Amino acid sequence: MNEDKNLNELFKNLEGQWDNHEPLLGHQQRFLDRLEGKKKRSPLTLILPIAAAILILFGIFTVYNNNGTTNATQEQMANVSPEVQETQMYFASIIEKELAKVEKEKSPETEMIIRDALVQMKKLEDDYNKLTHELIDKGENKQIIHAMITNLQTRISFLEEVLTRIENIKKIKENYHENTTA
Repeated sequence: MNEDKNLNELFKNLEGQWDNHEPLLGHQQRFLDRLEGKKKRSPLTLILPIAAAILILFGIFTVYNNNGTTNATQEQMANVSPEVQETQMYFASIIEKELAKVEKEKSPETEMIIRDALVQMKKLEDDYNKLTHELIDKGENKQIIHAMITNLQTRISFLEEVLTRIENIKKIKENYHENTTA
């Protein structure tokens, strides 16, 4: 008897606080599909992993190719300005870490941003290589060195901005997923 009274009081106290709204259209089917482990397949589910693999291979090829061709340039630059080479090595390690973070975040939602970021990074790298050759040809020049450092800083800032955009996309996806599965 006492338990019934406690339960009745509990329900009376919680009155009006129950979620009794109808779920969104298709909620039951999505729930059942998840239980059964069904995934809706679209043509992109096959194409996207292949495109991602190609993009990763392209990135590896680019990094490998650049490392092979820049060793002689780095030696020449060390002769012109050891400080510039040291600065370049420092910034290059930061850029590599940030680039690895960006590539680690690859998903169907972020693929376009990452692909565009790699294209922009390639352009910045090409500009940097031109500056490096100009420094080697003309010798130590403060304007060229400043332009080189600015290029490296721009790449780091750009990658940080890309990571911020990726985080925003992930948050939007999570919020959307929470709202559609509620």
